[in-house]
Amino acid sequence: MTTTQAPEKTPNAFQRGVNAVIDLLSSFFLPIINLLVSVGILKGILTLLQVSGMVADDSTTYAILNAMADSLFYFIPVFLAYTSSKRFDVDTVTAVLLGCILVYPSITTIMAADAPVYLFGLELSKATYSSSVIPILLAIYCASWVQKACYKIIPETFRGLFTPPITIIVIVPLTLAVFGPLGTIVGGWLAQGYEAVYNLSPLVAGALIGAFQPFLVILGLHWALFPIAMNNVAVYGFDTIMALFGGAIFAQGGAALAVALKTKNKKFRSQAISASLTTLLGITEPAMYGVNLRLKKPMVCACVAGGIGSAVAGLFGCAGTAFALPALTTLPVFMSRAFVPFCISLALAFGLAFLFTLFVPIDDVTEEEMEAEEQSA
Repeated sequence: MTTTQAPEKTPNAFQRGVNAVIDLLSSFFLPIINLLVSVGILKGILTLLQVSGMVADDSTTYAILNAMADSLFYFIPVFLAYTSSKRFDVDTVTAVLLGCILVYPSITTIMAADAPVYLFGLELSKATYSSSVIPILLAIYCASWVQKACYKIIPETFRGLFTPPITIIVIVPLTLAVFGPLGTIVGGWLAQGYEAVYNLSPLVAGALIGAFQPFLVILGLHWALFPIAMNNVAVYGFDTIMALFGGAIFAQGGAALAVALKTKNKKFRSQAISASLTTLLGITEPAMYGVNLRLKKPMVCACVAGGIGSAVAGLFGCAGTAFALPALTTLPVFMSRAFVPFCISLALAFGLAFLFTLFVPIDDVTEEEMEAEEQSA
């Protein structure tokens, strides 16, 4: 099966807007996609070592290997600060420093503590910035306007000296006071909405989670559902949220595998195959950012298939007895509650995403695009 060119159509305003957003998001993640794939593989290896009992969770070996596999995701604001600075034309070093400030140990500590956090007498809403996406992107976008203003006001001789500190003084408080809490507030609404929809119809809740989970990940809003999932396990002994994530996760892998079969670009095929395999270990970022979102249509196919698969999981009341992302290595967590329907939901999501993507015309990645990506990395 080879890629074919879709008939030329003039996109409407909505399609142009969607394409612009997708292109914008892709530009942030494509420069680090090889890293995402690499650490995804490392995470998978670490998971297998845990499941096999070769590495204990409380060992120093685990701590070191986990740092190797998890650091990119933990410090993703710093990497996104770098890539978004290129897109928004912000001084790269200043942008990276902004990212480092958000994940600085003292910031992380006070945000995680019970005591309130004040900045010049103003109480800040608490937010976690490690592994977050939206706060740093909004910060760098606003930093671009602060930088432009500085360049207009400050004489050229002193721009390099005064623009960075002014940018930091303006953007860091703005991020801590507005951008971070905004994600927390929206996440709270999302969690409440999930509970309301699931109580009304598990099937509808599954369809919505399966279809829109990738966008929750992109926006960093999926973290809001994790505390609910953990609390469900603690209080009720089981949780449905992570079971509904399964369709979305495996659908990303099916779509990426179909892209690997269709593309003529050897480098991109290798990326797509690796990304597809890592989704089976519960890691979707390489497939989502590097393959499906990049080509747009596979992302749509994955969302549709994920919605169908997760709807099946919701219909049969699939749930896990511990907090774990759905993956081949975590299947025992979901064995005690509708396990067969759960496995069917995963296979259905993966298979439908594969078939949908296989028969939908997509534009292939050219050698020039791959070379440009490698040069920008």
